[in-house]
Amino acid sequence: MDAMEGVVHSGGGQVAGDVDQVPIETIYINRLPERIKLEELTEILRAIFSHYGNIKDVVAKASIKRKGQAFVVFDNAESARKALEMDGFEFYPEKPMGVTMAKSRSDVTVMEKGTRELFDQHKRERLTAKERKMAEEAALQQEAPAAVKAERPRAVKTGAAAVPDEYVRPSRVLFLQNIPSEVSQDDLENIFEAFEGFSEIRYIPVRHMGFAEFENEQYAITAKEATANMPIGPDKTPMKVTYQRK
Repeated sequence: MDAMEGVVHSGGGQVAGDVDQVPIETIYINRLPERIKLEELTEILRAIFSHYGNIKDVVAKASIKRKGQAFVVFDNAESARKALEMDGFEFYPEKPMGVTMAKSRSDVTVMEKGTRELFDQHKRERLTAKERKMAEEAALQQEAPAAVKAERPRAVKTGAAAVPDEYVRPSRVLFLQNIPSEVSQDDLENIFEAFEGFSEIRYIPVRHMGFAEFENEQYAITAKEATANMPIGPDKTPMKVTYQRK
């Protein structure tokens, strides 16, 4: 295949000449809980999205404007595209998260897949865009009259989040909830590895939830039927098992 015009590939596979030639390997996530600690949020997002590929970075900020938002950076664009199926997934009741492709490239991606000159260009463009946005917002605040903030109506569920659990289409990934703190990842693996086609457990103890992944939907269906409401832990708490929403 001939090299693309304006793009130079070095021995290490780096891109030079145009930032636009660097792939976008980042997803943007919003409608996340705002009161959760950043360390906990980062851990949860890594556990959820590591299923789709190797994660290079998770970026979440504590500032008021950026609360409830995060970016997850993968090491390839295909993983990022596959992760979009998590759009509408609820890991908090009544709050389905939004997942879309990021509009810009992450610093990590440009640094690894571009030259130093390309990274410097990317950084300059990002800072310039940020400064322009800040100036526009400041101008709007000066022009807009003071207004009483109306109470926001409660968001109406749409798409996957609006479907009751019993009608969610089968998936090869099971969503596990109501897991007692005394239950470990090893305990969950002991439960699900007894079923044919079991692949892995992704456990998020801080949220008392996890995922059990199987090779295909048929294996997952069998495991779900056998483990739904299974009593686990010292108090025999019923474990809620549903299909991961698509």
